[in-house]
Amino acid sequence: MNPHHPANNVTSKGDYLKDKNIWLGITGSVSCVETIGITRELLRYGANVTIVANRAALELVGEKALEFACGKPIIKEITGQVEHVIAGYEADLLMISPCCATSLGKMANGIGDNPPMLVALTCIGAKTPIVVAPAMDKNMTNSKIVQKNIKAVRKFATIIDPLVIEGKAKLPSKERIVAEVCKIAGPRKLTGKKILIIGGGSSEPIDDVRVITNKSSGFMATSLSETAFAMGADVELWLGNAIHEPGEWIKTTRFSTLTKLKNMVKSMKPYDAIIMPAALSDFIPAQTKGKLDSSEPITIKMKKAPKIISSIRKKHKGLLYAFKLGSRISDSKLIEKAKALLKNSDCVIANYSDAMGSKDSKVAIIDKENTDWITESKMEISKRILEKIALEI
Repeated sequence: MNPHHPANNVTSKGDYLKDKNIWLGITGSVSCVETIGITRELLRYGANVTIVANRAALELVGEKALEFACGKPIIKEITGQVEHVIAGYEADLLMISPCCATSLGKMANGIGDNPPMLVALTCIGAKTPIVVAPAMDKNMTNSKIVQKNIKAVRKFATIIDPLVIEGKAKLPSKERIVAEVCKIAGPRKLTGKKILIIGGGSSEPIDDVRVITNKSSGFMATSLSETAFAMGADVELWLGNAIHEPGEWIKTTRFSTLTKLKNMVKSMKPYDAIIMPAALSDFIPAQTKGKLDSSEPITIKMKKAPKIISSIRKKHKGLLYAFKLGSRISDSKLIEKAKALLKNSDCVIANYSDAMGSKDSKVAIIDKENTDWITESKMEISKRILEKIALEI
């Protein structure tokens, strides 16, 4: 690929697929028009993408558009270069997206009558990881034959379930698809590990319609959850008030009040690590039944809220990473306050309130032996935190 080709100049989102050869097979579903976006998303994570298309796909999306997307000629026929054989040695992962009903049947029954299917058969034999994203009419999806073929394909591939909208089984977002590719073909440093992230802000009611809350955006929590997923973890996110929503592939449970969160902790299952970037209420107001009269000034009485981290520490035997937020204090004072939390945690990430809502932050990662300051994007900070956890689990 020419170094000046636009495919070399996409904005990076991470390096999970750096130096990985991702082969992308495109079949004859109208959803193949989404392939250009999927290809560019793969490139944003560092992948080297090779596109293999059948004739039906090329009737729906232009060959030049696909070549532009990946930055090199696509494979539309098998030549004397035996491209399907090369895939068996070169591909770190094969993705069939979109995969039409016909192609599902061919994969299930070993029919290699076009380039994507020949590549698929070779990769099945080579035990190359395979991701399949079906897309078709809803009635076709519900067909017993198609369901039988999906079940057969699941034996050798990861199937990303489609979104059923407007009577059609559509491809999920390109972010969802590429997240699965990162999880399977990426560094896999947290594969098989169960990670819980508790984030966002809590809200405590003053009356039946008003609450006291804070400015937490939830960005760090969503960054941690999506990064942990990309590193192979089995991720759960407990999320309070938040502006930023996690990707739809993250298993998310919402909470609002400290009481709700405490009840969730009581029934908490085992995890390898828990990370707590949550901005939880330090005070709980006395609640008035009904609605306070807005025509008169009011005084709100508040009591000190219990610290959730001590309850989590009693239930949780794995790693526990806490966060400490400071405002208008020195770095040394922030570190001093953060170190007090090491009583109940293995590591504390200290940061300042001016980072709330921002995509960047200055943080100190503090454990019993070291203190490391980092000024980076929250996505990069999330990666640094999770790489530390991967070494300690």
